Amino acid sequence: MQPLVGVIADRSTSKYGRRRPFMVIGSFVVGLCLLVMGWASEIVAVFVPAGETRKNVTIVVAVLSIYAVDFAINRIVQACCRSLIVDTLPIPQQQLGSAWASRMAAIGHLIGYAIGSVDMVGIFGTAMGDSQFKQMTVIAALALIFSVLVTSYAVNERVLVSVRDADRKIGVRRILSQLFRTTVNLPPRIRAICWAQFWAWIGWFPFLFYSTTWVGETYFRYEAPKSTAEKSDTLGEVGRLGSLSLVVFSTITFISSVLLPFGVLSPESKRSTYTPRPPLGIIRLLNKISFVRPDLQTAWMISHLMFAATMIFAPFSRSLGFTTFLVALCGIPWAVSCWAPFAFMGVEINRLAIQSSSKSSSVTMITSSRASNRHSAYLPLDIPDTNDSDLELEERGPSILRLNHNLSDDTDSDTESNLGDTSASSTGELAGIYLGVLNVYTTLPQFVGTFISWIVFSILEPARVQPGEAADDGGSGEQKDDEWMNLNTDGPNAIAVCLFIGALSALVAAEATRRLKYVR
Repeated sequence: MQPLVGVIADRSTSKYGRRRPFMVIGSFVVGLCLLVMGWASEIVAVFVPAGETRKNVTIVVAVLSIYAVDFAINRIVQACCRSLIVDTLPIPQQQLGSAWASRMAAIGHLIGYAIGSVDMVGIFGTAMGDSQFKQMTVIAALALIFSVLVTSYAVNERVLVSVRDADRKIGVRRILSQLFRTTVNLPPRIRAICWAQFWAWIGWFPFLFYSTTWVGETYFRYEAPKSTAEKSDTLGEVGRLGSLSLVVFSTITFISSVLLPFGVLSPESKRSTYTPRPPLGIIRLLNKISFVRPDLQTAWMISHLMFAATMIFAPFSRSLGFTTFLVALCGIPWAVSCWAPFAFMGVEINRLAIQSSSKSSSVTMITSSRASNRHSAYLPLDIPDTNDSDLELEERGPSILRLNHNLSDDTDSDTESNLGDTSASSTGELAGIYLGVLNVYTTLPQFVGTFISWIVFSILEPARVQPGEAADDGGSGEQKDDEWMNLNTDGPNAIAVCLFIGALSALVAAEATRRLKYVR
């Protein structure tokens, strides 16, 4: 769905901008669904009488709200936020913009884990809900809506004004057709970036999905006394131990997100020599530091190798400390993985836009603050002088909206000029759809990873009772922890094997990233 939303957003001529309406509406949908998730039982109780039916309906409502949150946050809000970075920043700042997005995400993770680790009801009372989960949904909803509103207010997004009726009236069939053509005929470098992301996420998925359970299970399997393993709240203890490791992981991710971008060359940066104004010794030192700074492609490749080198040791981990150390160490490559592919995509999308802008321009842009007048005095000033008819433009190929703006943004200007200036920075004319395709290459590995995990668990840990189910223990009705959690110290750990397979996939991703430099 994300590429489809991207196509619609790319061609949106809303006076509020291409991304802003989707971001704002999507954030309110997410907030509403979070509240529905937290108060599912109370909402259902208003309409359904007590009994088994109410319980089943509550489960259905909660599950549907989870799906709605996932769709709105990932396919609409997050996709448009990433596209907004591509649209508004010039090529030299694409890496910095993606790095800041990674930093904000890391801060959000830390705040989320901090909220989950304290007694919210004891601190704030029941004003925001009578349970920890309800209060977390309220805080999450308010934080998302506030952040999106601040972004929407602060960013001067340009409004798309199409000069062709063919670009104004687009049916579902044409949108799907363009989506299919774009996905099948990706530019070579964008396709290479997507495949590197594909192999990387086969490795990252089991880590992100199973790391908390892996940490807690390692403790109970190899270190915890037998009396501790027999406690009734073993599942909760596994979650707490795993969450602590994720707090450390997120802290390392945040620190790396802040520091690493300063040590990595921007995709469009060139290693420059310094002027002789400072002392000669300082000049030599600065030149050496500049020389050892890797470019973004090298840094992304190193992050794959670092993740692989870390997870290769997963099957050999026998202690809580070492397992937590491995999880925390992965925070460094994860920080790079959160910004590198998006920075690469931003550069390539803008580069394609600059190349195409030298051929012909079919639309113009005005600042959103002047959007209310775009159909009056401002529009005729920006229509490019072209003798091409709509039919001739259609016969050239897919309808592409040309979106260009100057490198130096003059916010007081009512209109944007120099539409054909290839030296100017161009907004991503297909940012939404290309980032949506990247999301497809991020999502498909999750299916692959789930299939691999199913095979591994079926072989190494078959027929285990799920948490909360009663085991066959002679009629006592009590669950034994070793019925659902593998406490056998002699056999292999299925989760660790999945992580090891992910490390092998990360090596393939490293090779795919290395080949980026040869793709033109």
